[in-house]
Amino acid sequence: MPGSEFFPRDYRSGRGAFLAAAKAADSRLASYGASSSGPDGGPLYTDVAVLGREDAPHVLFCNSATHGVEGFCGSGLFTGWLSSGGAVSVPPNVKVILVHALNCHGFAWLRRATEENVDLNRSFVDHAAPYPKNDGYALLHPLLLPDEWSGRAARRVAAAVADFARKNTWPELFAALGAGQHSHPDGICFGGQGPTATSRRFLQIVEDHVRGAGFALFLDWHTGLGAYGAGQIVDLPPRGAAGARRARSWFAHELASPVGDEPLPTRIAGTVGDGLRRSLAGSETKSIRLTVEFGTYAPLQVLLALVADNWLHQRGDPESLRGRMIKVQVRKALYPDEDDWKELVWTRGRQLMRRALAGLAGLR
Repeated sequence: MPGSEFFPRDYRSGRGAFLAAAKAADSRLASYGASSSGPDGGPLYTDVAVLGREDAPHVLFCNSATHGVEGFCGSGLFTGWLSSGGAVSVPPNVKVILVHALNCHGFAWLRRATEENVDLNRSFVDHAAPYPKNDGYALLHPLLLPDEWSGRAARRVAAAVADFARKNTWPELFAALGAGQHSHPDGICFGGQGPTATSRRFLQIVEDHVRGAGFALFLDWHTGLGAYGAGQIVDLPPRGAAGARRARSWFAHELASPVGDEPLPTRIAGTVGDGLRRSLAGSETKSIRLTVEFGTYAPLQVLLALVADNWLHQRGDPESLRGRMIKVQVRKALYPDEDDWKELVWTRGRQLMRRALAGLAGLR
């Protein structure tokens, strides 16, 4: 079966295919219901498939749809891996945990954010402590949320980003737009001002399936950053950090980002990996937490799609013609529904899974 055939057309078909493949592979299944409904009015779920010995000392913990609309990627990869005999390749000392559609609301509604408009990958911060300021985002926010959305508005956003880049550095632009912000609940990359239903669901999954293992390798699967169809790990631990040598030996050659030890110019705070680290603090479980990115289109094209979608849910009408056009735009920006992209992702995804399992199998 071609790898492109495993990728779904929407959340509902993705969930059905994942559950069928997981059952056929004799996985242990758990489903976690969300409080919101999908566009079709039906219930939404995060589903977890567990393979391997329950008491295996090491865990491969794979998560999808942290950014909901990016969940097509993880859904196709997980379903394909299960359907292609992945369960047979699980070493006896490893347990595999596949999380389908963590942010099931965003997946179903073609949104990057949760139902609270929170970027889940910026939300796992200490909400009792002062939030980091993002002055750059505060300057850009009025231009990122215009009263009306049109081609003219999109050009103004692009001009504002270009002007900011000319006056500042690339790391400052990345920090302004992507590092997260906690001051504008109606903005993009909003990290929230408290835990969300989805962040609590993630921590419950960790408690139910990860805690107690000796070692956990966490792979969080994303799209939208990098060259078209290329898969890379964007946050390898810096050299000398705990787990850095192990991670580099497991994901050597071109599977790691080619731009150096710190491929992201500014560290993102409050990631799902941070949530895992804090959840396991004080336990005996050690972990390496990595983010896998599959490239789609140019950064400005992806950014404009996210800005348009945020405008739609803050000031527009998702049922309007413009709303439907924006949904097509954001879906395409983060999920190129093209066979060549899917085949590239499928090939690289299988390599990452194979290397992860081989690395964990060699642990003593």
